[in-house]
Amino acid sequence: MGKINTIGETLKNIRLSLGLTQSQVCKNIMSQSNYSKVEKGDIEISFPKMIVILNCLDMSVDEFMYIENGYKKYTNSYMGKLNNLRFNDIELITKYKIMLEKKEKLNTHESEILAIYDSLILIGEKNDFEAAKEKVKTIWQRLENYDNWYLYDIQVINNILYLFPIDTAVSICHLAVNQIEKYKGLRGVNNLSISIQMNLLLLLIENGRYEAALDDVDRYIPTCISKNLTMHLAVCYVRKGLLKELLRETDSEEWYDNGYKLLEIM
Repeated sequence: MGKINTIGETLKNIRLSLGLTQSQVCKNIMSQSNYSKVEKGDIEISFPKMIVILNCLDMSVDEFMYIENGYKKYTNSYMGKLNNLRFNDIELITKYKIMLEKKEKLNTHESEILAIYDSLILIGEKNDFEAAKEKVKTIWQRLENYDNWYLYDIQVINNILYLFPIDTAVSICHLAVNQIEKYKGLRGVNNLSISIQMNLLLLLIENGRYEAALDDVDRYIPTCISKNLTMHLAVCYVRKGLLKELLRETDSEEWYDNGYKLLEIM
């Protein structure tokens, strides 16, 4: 079960386990002889045809990739590594940066992620936000010219949001959340949307925008409840407690307690 298969091998294994012939799988999609070559690894299959074949197998792309990777999630993507980082873990950030720099030629996405690593190291080691902003400037220059952002772009925004002036960050966050709407049927998008909004919430607090932050957290709480985002809900409760305390309101302890209780049972 730990073996990583090629696309063709995985297709063949799935087809055989379902008791299907090659002709049944590739009917009206491609010739049986070409499909046979795909399973053998002699030729590659185009992405559109791959999607149609997976639909015939009642299988999502995510499930297929999971099976192909030996029934394990893909964890080696550079964006995946970046999203799972703690921003104060300079040692791990530096390790990922060195790994990426060893590649002979970087594509646009890899170059941008390398720039984000550089910016995080500048902040972590020197607290130099101006130099960090300079490192990622070209990323925003690319994105601000586009009317349509893909999930990669939105994840990048989420990782550099803290480098913008607060009013700009608010506008970018709202734009990113609106862009995410077109992906609302895709698994995991709810987490990305609330993650961006939670990062903005932290920026509002850090910039002394307590009333605006409290308004936002009051909007986020029902969303977290309705979408079963327990971890984010706990953070919302704790941050609401903090905001109540900063605004010298009396019920801050109640919100702290609600958040900590949720964290304890997770």
